[in-house]
Amino acid sequence: MIDIIKDAISLACYPASALFGNKGETVLVYHSIERTGSPDTPHKINLRAPLFEEQIKSVSRSGKRDMIVTFDDGFGNFFDNAFPVILRYNIKTILFITTDFIDGKMSFDAFFGGSAGVKPLSWRQIKEISGSGVEIGSHTLSHPDLTKLSRDAAYREISESKKKIEDATGRKVRYFAYPFGSARAFNGRIKQLVKESGYERAYTNIMGFNGAGSDPYELRRIRVYSNDNMFRFKMKVKGAYNWVDSVNILGVKR
Repeated sequence: MIDIIKDAISLACYPASALFGNKGETVLVYHSIERTGSPDTPHKINLRAPLFEEQIKSVSRSGKRDMIVTFDDGFGNFFDNAFPVILRYNIKTILFITTDFIDGKMSFDAFFGGSAGVKPLSWRQIKEISGSGVEIGSHTLSHPDLTKLSRDAAYREISESKKKIEDATGRKVRYFAYPFGSARAFNGRIKQLVKESGYERAYTNIMGFNGAGSDPYELRRIRVYSNDNMFRFKMKVKGAYNWVDSVNILGVKR
């Protein structure tokens, strides 16, 4: 019901968004890209590979220069199903990795509704991806809610993950993505820790575009879900859904 209401309001916004809305940097956020298995995960983060390629082809054909594609967490299927597409269409990309996941110390199965067995990238693959021109960013050590940690624990999550990636790739890590990414997932204290750790930018999952006046430690991204058909995807890229994080529909928690 909520999705239907969102779609109806966004459809009404679409004509104006298509004409006037997309004026800033557009950053898309993905997670898992699979060739097999069900896309109907609880968080809708497991896209079919053919749909992903169709979306990237659309982005490439649009000619929009300030478009960035990002991936969170570091799922192994990125290497086989997303990386070749990114190289084929020469799309600017940032891969945000959770280092404990890469090291096999944690699982993201809960995000897929159970024992999905979704594997992480290897450090060898990450180094190859980095060498291709894809930026590797940090998504913390263990993907916690940073706002619930002590200052020292939060700083460790933010800074040590950066160092670990730099040691593995031999390249500076400039970008950070907040775990969960909603407006509740970070605050002024966390933003300051990100800045102190030496990051140049930090990304949220709050829907919207970024412009000259955007806070570099509170940058917005367009969330892409497994049930986003091409028409809904194009509406999102044009900004028709940018209102959703500003309004609490029917009192439902965002």
